[in-house]
Amino acid sequence: MNSAISLRLKSRGVSWGVSNRMRIIVVSGAHSNVGKTRLSRKLCRLLPGAVYIKIGHGEEKQGIDGYFYHLGTTFSTINADHKNASFLVIESNSILKEITPHCAIYLPAENPKPSAELARKKADIIRGNPVSSEKINDLASRLGTTSTMVQKLIDCLERNER
Repeated sequence: MNSAISLRLKSRGVSWGVSNRMRIIVVSGAHSNVGKTRLSRKLCRLLPGAVYIKIGHGEEKQGIDGYFYHLGTTFSTINADHKNASFLVIESNSILKEITPHCAIYLPAENPKPSAELARKKADIIRGNPVSSEKINDLASRLGTTSTMVQKLIDCLERNER
């Protein structure tokens, strides 16, 4: 892949070529049942060409409208499997140890699990916190979309509150 037309996501000194048009959004949260899956699915319906990815423990749930990967699956594997997607909406805290996405969203709650600390630190958007117009414009640029679309993403997040 021509490095002039690719974005590099770096992890532990390794970099993967990600299509110039593919954008990565990570939805993370304090713990289970904070609305990560519901929000991820809403974002996929809103974003053209988006693919929903869940990284987690256990077995794939029947009826999931996306792809399940076990905890520990590398981003390079996920990237290779979905190289033609316009957006990857990844539900995971752990993937944030490996990549810095174009947009990271965090859903807070009381008594967060240990992996939530890094997720909160890397978050561009935290549910319940205001997002400045400067941040909206920056996210629009990083996501290759308009500030209006980013505002729609934020609106989904706020309507997703429990």
